[in-house]
Amino acid sequence: MLQKLPLLTLFSALFLFSCAGPGFTGFSYDPEGVEDTTDRETFPQYYRTIGFSGDGVWFSNEFNGSRMNDVYRIDKNHFRVVIDPENAPINNSPWFGFKVWSDSTADITIELEYPESHQRYYPKISKDKINWRPFDPTGYSNNASDGIGILNLELQNDTLWIAAQEIQTTSVFQNWLSEMRSRPFITSQTIGYSHHGRPVKLVKMAQSSLQVQKGIIVLFGRQHPPEVPGFMVNLIFMETLASDSELAKHFRSYFDIWAFPMMNPDGADEGHWRHNAGGIDLNRDWHAFNQPETRAVRDALLTLKERKNRKVFYGIDFHSTSSNIFYPIERNYHTFPRYFTYDWADALIKELPDLNLRVLPYDTSSPIAKNWIFNTFGADAVTFEVHDEIDRELMNELAIKSAELFMKKMIDIYQSSYLYAGTNTVSTN
Repeated sequence: MLQKLPLLTLFSALFLFSCAGPGFTGFSYDPEGVEDTTDRETFPQYYRTIGFSGDGVWFSNEFNGSRMNDVYRIDKNHFRVVIDPENAPINNSPWFGFKVWSDSTADITIELEYPESHQRYYPKISKDKINWRPFDPTGYSNNASDGIGILNLELQNDTLWIAAQEIQTTSVFQNWLSEMRSRPFITSQTIGYSHHGRPVKLVKMAQSSLQVQKGIIVLFGRQHPPEVPGFMVNLIFMETLASDSELAKHFRSYFDIWAFPMMNPDGADEGHWRHNAGGIDLNRDWHAFNQPETRAVRDALLTLKERKNRKVFYGIDFHSTSSNIFYPIERNYHTFPRYFTYDWADALIKELPDLNLRVLPYDTSSPIAKNWIFNTFGADAVTFEVHDEIDRELMNELAIKSAELFMKKMIDIYQSSYLYAGTNTVSTN
């Protein structure tokens, strides 16, 4: 089944790159006041094509997922692209995305300037906005003193897309969802709308079963627009749970999936660094629920508290950062299942030692999705962080292997729980 989804599997063949990043030190990257999630003014970029007739070089941000606030000429075939966030202060996640072409073959230099930040993501390049590769390291440098990224490339009468990560907009998500819905046990529904009227989707995976009581696994994704590797792992993880393997069918006889893979559709389509169209970090709004996206997800999930035959077992919130990290709930909190995240992480570390997976526990006080799952349902949960520059072949392996281990361990947990009736749970779909 995975081979039938070229939007994702092509990345493993076309994107073989890994880059070390600085270590993560908890929540110190948050700007002051981030937990005040009332709307803040944002400053949309102007969509336009800018040409330099003397050089015959053109730049454009006229596509979804772009970010290019301005561009100006420094010298012949030497340009500076200005990248501003949607508002500030903001986490250092400077998303950029633009296309460039020339009237004739030309060697050009592009500087990426961030007035509010500095270069973080290693540039990616594409000729069709579908198949991506990392920028040639001989043509890229990062000036640490001023945070500017410098790109040198040859234009050959074709259009090149340059971005911080693969451009994964809501249209990519919708194409993926359309194929997933070809399975009879997968449905989707619009549970709300973003500030700019884009739908917030709930994707349900519910296989018919003789088991009266089933567990619920909750999956969150794309709260932060630039965190594309986490988004891609989320989708492949779900594909693995939805596969025709005996393991997956057995798992689905005990568990339903409630997934929200595209929680920030405005940010994804409008090229935001971090926030939604209300200027807010959605993963700091899980106490106040001031934003329409988090409210919609909360209200959908709260209906589970009224269902006696469904129990929330676990929550996963997919993100990306400078390392592969699990952020579990600290051991001194009594979760159900008990210590599941630690056991899952240990198994994954043994299976994929090259992943260098770190496990960094946190308490449950911060207003993030993982903690809301625990505080609302008493269930265990994890923030699943994927390395920004993970080798895409390893990324696919991480997504599939983590899902397989997850299913095996969850089946064991279910069969040892009070919900298990000991029936022969055979799918009727």
